Amino acid sequence: MIIMDNFYKISNKIQSSITAVLGKCSAFLMIAVTLFALAEIIRRYIFGVVFEWGQDAVIYMMVSSVAFYICVTQINRNHLVMSAVLQLLNSKGFHRTVGFCKIFVSLFVSVFTGSLTYTAYSTVEYSIQIGERTESLFFFMWPFYFILALGMGLMSLVAFLQFIEDIHSYIKGEHFTAEVEAATDV
Repeated sequence: MIIMDNFYKISNKIQSSITAVLGKCSAFLMIAVTLFALAEIIRRYIFGVVFEWGQDAVIYMMVSSVAFYICVTQINRNHLVMSAVLQLLNSKGFHRTVGFCKIFVSLFVSVFTGSLTYTAYSTVEYSIQIGERTESLFFFMWPFYFILALGMGLMSLVAFLQFIEDIHSYIKGEHFTAEVEAATDV
């Protein structure tokens, strides 16, 4: 039990740190890109001028913000939600099935996003080698790919921690008494 208590402390510390840092970065990026897009609209339709790289910047920052926040949604178990099926299974008394589904989905998300992170390394490396840039030729693409890989890698880590938590919960028999929340992943 001491080992699992220490694991939960470390897991909670990692998850709260990710939520604090990436949640704020994502929010800042989203606000900044929204304000920049509004400024670009005003510049285009009132003054008739735009930054050539403006559209690329909006897309770059918007997707980067989402890449950061997908990890936070996984921490809250709000990513890939199909709670209606789990709630139905739980109400019909299929508690073991619900517990097993949670374990399976946590493992699947961890392996899937981990494999995307692993394959992203070669994409980042290749992008650096060829000097790939956005359509406006203003931004390099490798930081964008790196941000996507970072978001997926952290999501893989969080899903792996949740996988261990779900197995521990299943072994303790908590799936018999636990209620299925409206935001349970599967």
